[in-house]
Amino acid sequence: MASKVVNGIFGNEKLKDIIPGLFLAVVLTLAAYLISNVSGMFIPGDINPFSPTFCAMLLGLLVGNIITLDKRFSAGIKFGLKKILRLGIVLMGIRLSILSVLKIGTAAVVLVLACIVSALIITIFLTKKANISKRLGILIAAGTSICGVSAIAATSPVIDADEEETSYAIGTITVFGLLATLIYPYLTELVLGLDVVQAGFFIGTSIHDTSQVTGAALMYDQLWAHMSPGGLSGADIAITTKLVRNTFMIAVIPMLGYIFSSGKEKGGKARLSITSYVPFFVFGYVLFGVLRTIGDFAFGDESLWVNIWNTIKDTATYLITAAMVCVGLNTNVKKLTKLGYKPLVVGLISAVSVGLVSFLIVVLFGSYIRF
Repeated sequence: MASKVVNGIFGNEKLKDIIPGLFLAVVLTLAAYLISNVSGMFIPGDINPFSPTFCAMLLGLLVGNIITLDKRFSAGIKFGLKKILRLGIVLMGIRLSILSVLKIGTAAVVLVLACIVSALIITIFLTKKANISKRLGILIAAGTSICGVSAIAATSPVIDADEEETSYAIGTITVFGLLATLIYPYLTELVLGLDVVQAGFFIGTSIHDTSQVTGAALMYDQLWAHMSPGGLSGADIAITTKLVRNTFMIAVIPMLGYIFSSGKEKGGKARLSITSYVPFFVFGYVLFGVLRTIGDFAFGDESLWVNIWNTIKDTATYLITAAMVCVGLNTNVKKLTKLGYKPLVVGLISAVSVGLVSFLIVVLFGSYIRF
């Protein structure tokens, strides 16, 4: 039993193998908080544009691309990128009662569905116009519409995509997802003027990968500190919306397999395996929402309970910030520049189109949703 638990936490990696990469991530995370705090002392006004999450991702990108890191760091960086991020998202569930999770999730379904359908139609249309392979186009469509790298990884075997096509799609999604992560938290407030509910839905529906949405949502909270009338933050709404979006993998990926197999190209078997498509950290997030609900009902505002859930909430923020460092460290800018211009053009237009559709839907309908 103990070995299964250890396996579930560390996978095939041994503890000694992940320590160097994790240590580097921790050092850069502390540096990110230090830079953010120091910069706040010299910038006039109440808003510090250099949030800890922003600094963490930027530091990771700089160190990962300026310094040639030893291979010993690789296992720990990937562990942070996957396991630490998911643990952080699970613990974020303690911020919300299960009632709030269900309210946000129910409101998000229609918005998410509209954005997914738009992204699929636009990306597949652009694929045909750009004359790139149907497999590559479908992978980019999956990554843009649902949940970035995870969706691409799950879709790849369904349509028998080769390694190069999968790498191209992941690279394309990474480029524009990272740009959106760094830009959208400022865009929502300074350019689009969205309120906290609209901003949460916009970030949750328009940015590609779960890690990118989580990072952007935390940046938004750290920058503007807005709260809805019901006491929800932009991150609460954005992350819950993104997890709703992730669950659509169950339906969308088999559908993409069917679309591919109905074409002239060989291959494409729509194999449905729910255990492969359902992101299980979604259930962990909901579970912690249940724990928050039970704790609030049993203990109310007792200081011990409040301290417990505040500690879990703060731990989640630190874990996700460390994961953002790993996202930066794992992004090789030189490799991304070798993708070729056609997939990048398709990815760019798709990303901008999804952002526009998300903005229009959020403005039209988001103002009617209040928490």
